[in-house]
Amino acid sequence: MFVTKNLYQNDEMWKKTPLGNSGETIGGWGCLLTSVTMMLNGIGYNETPVTVNEKMKKAGGFQGAFFIPSVLPYIWPNCAYRDMQPCETSPAPIAQIDAALAAGKPVILQVDWNKQVGIQTHFVLVKEKKGNDYIIYDPYKYGGDGPDKDVLLTSRYKFNGAKLESEISAVLWFDCYSNTLPEPPKVTKVDVPAEKFIIYSTVDDVALRAEPSVTGYLWKRMLLGTELVSLEEKSQARSKVGVQGQWLQVQDPSGVQGYIAAWFVSENKEKPAPATASTSTPAPAPAPRPGTAPTAPKPAPVPPGAIALIPTEEISFRSKPVVSPDTLIRRIPVTEQLISIEPSKQVIAKVGVKNQWVKVRDAKKKEGYVAAWYVKYAGGSTASTAPVSAGTGKVKTTVEAVSLRKEPIVSDATLIKRVPLNYEFIITEPGGESKIGANDKWIKVKDATHEGYVAAWFVAR
Repeated sequence: MFVTKNLYQNDEMWKKTPLGNSGETIGGWGCLLTSVTMMLNGIGYNETPVTVNEKMKKAGGFQGAFFIPSVLPYIWPNCAYRDMQPCETSPAPIAQIDAALAAGKPVILQVDWNKQVGIQTHFVLVKEKKGNDYIIYDPYKYGGDGPDKDVLLTSRYKFNGAKLESEISAVLWFDCYSNTLPEPPKVTKVDVPAEKFIIYSTVDDVALRAEPSVTGYLWKRMLLGTELVSLEEKSQARSKVGVQGQWLQVQDPSGVQGYIAAWFVSENKEKPAPATASTSTPAPAPAPRPGTAPTAPKPAPVPPGAIALIPTEEISFRSKPVVSPDTLIRRIPVTEQLISIEPSKQVIAKVGVKNQWVKVRDAKKKEGYVAAWYVKYAGGSTASTAPVSAGTGKVKTTVEAVSLRKEPIVSDATLIKRVPLNYEFIITEPGGESKIGANDKWIKVKDATHEGYVAAWFVAR
């Protein structure tokens, strides 16, 4: 069961408020916005559709009236957006939805709100399973609706067979790191050194934490290219940049101070530093607190033709590509490097893709499987080097809100537009396919209206 308070998009308090950067209103088109607001409140926040609307606008979370869920973790760090899974042409994944609800996780569903031909999109938040149906928090208030009255999905939305498998046309998967927000720790602000040392985050979704540990309190998540000021002396900080297992104390542009994983920063905004193993003798680490993650093993060299991967969060390492208690070998922390043991071409096509699995070797040289949608490229072979004629290769985006830019530089000035998951581009540079999946490359591409550059690590064949 997922517990929250029902909010309604057509509430008099905000129904006439413009939605995102458009002329539409929350009352008319704000079902996803309102469902997300209810979800956020269920994981510890206190928001209204108006406050979420404003914060998302400020963070670039709208394309017109189009709501971009992948922006949510950068504003509300306890929220993790996993994926949007279409199921218009296949049965909805009921078993997976049931499992998420049983674990108390939020799930938002797309349904058809009237009997016209085609899907007339409406989004609802699921509360719990009841028999062969779901009780939902419907963001649109009909006559008679109220907090004391259950709304069943297939009783209200029954235009495609009145069964869950056919009424659900897409699933938005979310997670949270804690069902209740922990109290932020009290910290003493550190002065910026006289000699400023500027570094940049090299990936999206990188965490700024209160302590130098993956279990440290999460202050926020930051976008690729975020400028950070080191709070450590330049010589000390520079020796850590790009080094696996090291942490840097930094300050972000808004003045928030904390620690960032040093293997996700670079001195160069345009090109990330390659993650390497530490060659210097690190300072003695403080004794770990009960429940903290173990120290990361030293990353192994990447064999020729293989791909190094790192988890985007703690993930399951399994004996088979099946989610089951019987297949679980252990949990792998975000600091551990994995080596693919499948052909690199095959791995590149899977990384970041929902319902795909990658066979890997862990730091203990044990073989098993990890969910491809919870890992990212960290080094090694990236793609076939066979030449490709300009204008013939195609790629699709592997995450929501990928940026198309005028130049291969992360900057507000270079942004042309953001595009959704599975958006298709044509490669316009010779040999562009050889860059697909590389975490330090850009590919020149075009669509029907624009030509520009996309980050190679956010596209696949």
